Amino acid sequence: MRLDTVNVVVTNSDAQSGTLTNGYTYTSGSGGGSIGFVQVNAATPQAPSTLVAVTYPVAQIAGNLNIVAVGWDNTTSTVSSVSDSRGNAYAQAGTTVTGTGIRQAIYYAKNIAAGSNTVTVAFNQATPFVDVRILEYSGLDTASPLDVTAGAAGSGTSANSGAATTTAASELIFGAGYTVSTFTGAGAGFTSRIITSPDSDIAEDRIVTSTGSYSASAPNTGSSSAWIMQMATFKAKP
Repeated sequence: MRLDTVNVVVTNSDAQSGTLTNGYTYTSGSGGGSIGFVQVNAATPQAPSTLVAVTYPVAQIAGNLNIVAVGWDNTTSTVSSVSDSRGNAYAQAGTTVTGTGIRQAIYYAKNIAAGSNTVTVAFNQATPFVDVRILEYSGLDTASPLDVTAGAAGSGTSANSGAATTTAASELIFGAGYTVSTFTGAGAGFTSRIITSPDSDIAEDRIVTSTGSYSASAPNTGSSSAWIMQMATFKAKP
């Protein structure tokens, strides 16, 4: 958001007019634009994999933000790298969260290059039941978008990342969940962008306009099913 000024012109019925230079100030969203969801895709290989590639359905827009959520079904594998065919640089948002026999991590690339794009996640060893969710968003800070993160592991029917307090008013709150059971929908206030098949893991988001304490959650089937839920928040363009 930014403040813009315009001239105020008053014209009488006899065509005489007067101008007050910079006479009106208003708040404009056109400086950074609004935060928006663009597209999503996922890959869920059912055989142990060392490399998992996922292609965005349509060509990407320069300056947007990519988010990659990666879950897997052991506690010994680690992500060696996240890369893509456009040469964007990926950083981890927060830490890798380990649950009962499962792990998950979130990565992001800021100010991305335009064009068709395939994301590749590499592991240190063949890894079972990898679930890679890739998303693209617009309207986010191209220099330093990541604000705060949270993550938790547990079991039962309600997965929750735990809370973190944002520092900017306009932010994307992104949530990702990995489970040995099934996520059935988004948490309160969130929009589900994908529940993967056949793994039933989730990526969800909400857009907020004020600072505060936020968390990501989602309902999960199975009273004793292990889950991981993570949240990462990203600031809008200034």
